[in-house]
Amino acid sequence: MKKSILAAAIAAAVAAPAVNANVTIYGKVHVSVDNIDGDMYNWPDEDGYRNDDSISDLDQWQVKSRASRIGFNGTEDLGNGLSLIWKAETTYDFADGSAWGSGRNAYIGLTGDWGTFLYGRHDTPYKMAYYAGGVEMMGDTIIDFGETGYLDSTYSRVRASSAIAYVSPNMNGLTIAAAIVPGEGNNFDKGTGLADAVSISGMYSNNGLKLAAGYEDLGDDDNKLLVTAGYTMNNFTIAALYQNADFEDQDIDTVLLAGSYSMGNNTFVAKWGRTKDSYRDGTRATVWSLGAEHKLSKRSSVYVGYTNADENYQDDSMDGFSVGMIHNF
Repeated sequence: MKKSILAAAIAAAVAAPAVNANVTIYGKVHVSVDNIDGDMYNWPDEDGYRNDDSISDLDQWQVKSRASRIGFNGTEDLGNGLSLIWKAETTYDFADGSAWGSGRNAYIGLTGDWGTFLYGRHDTPYKMAYYAGGVEMMGDTIIDFGETGYLDSTYSRVRASSAIAYVSPNMNGLTIAAAIVPGEGNNFDKGTGLADAVSISGMYSNNGLKLAAGYEDLGDDDNKLLVTAGYTMNNFTIAALYQNADFEDQDIDTVLLAGSYSMGNNTFVAKWGRTKDSYRDGTRATVWSLGAEHKLSKRSSVYVGYTNADENYQDDSMDGFSVGMIHNF
């Protein structure tokens, strides 16, 4: 009896800090079985950039963990409508079991009726705008627009370290976000100022309509502008995105289109994208994809996807087929 009381007391003492801190544990398990046949560009790094333009000739089956993650977040009520917030999220590879992989969003900040201020590692407002229009249907699967590395939509998705960001409250459907990023001698243009990189966006959502625009300057004469829109009517959703990326020696235009139809627990998706490069004087790459997803429950689903990519400049191509499972917890 005494041992049981002592054990209960110890358990309560250990659990109390977590309860008081209002900590939530969450995550996502996403693993697929893929067949890749063709030439693929090197994968982008964590900040959305490739180290080079080398190409891998692949003809293989693979089991791949796709943005699987585990995270912790929490809030503390400071009174008068003000709360402290924090998040710590990391990649977990469910294909090979390796834990604590590449860093995802991790920050601390304050939130209230006036909006949210945070600093740490976070998606840039430009990246938030990219997803806000809804064009990236079945994202993180093999039909993700950034999957093959052929389209420059990958440059739209920067997760910035050392970001200092503000996100406004929802104002009748409109949200404004802005961030600055110090170079710290090794970040983006390797400057030493407070705002060596700048990212801003505006996002609107109301009655099935989604609109977003973003601008980002990451230094080194690299800047990007995008506009995107999506609309849902009954079971149909359509979305489009246009991006202009002005880099040091080239100007790249990217157009993305996507549509989906939902029928019960099933969703069918079609996607098309094209990139034009002024440096190479014409179409650089074209990608089209088809996918279908079936919900097993509110938290679990299975899917199948196919993608085809052609790169005109070096006459490369790639076909990919994938079957995957997703569980959110």
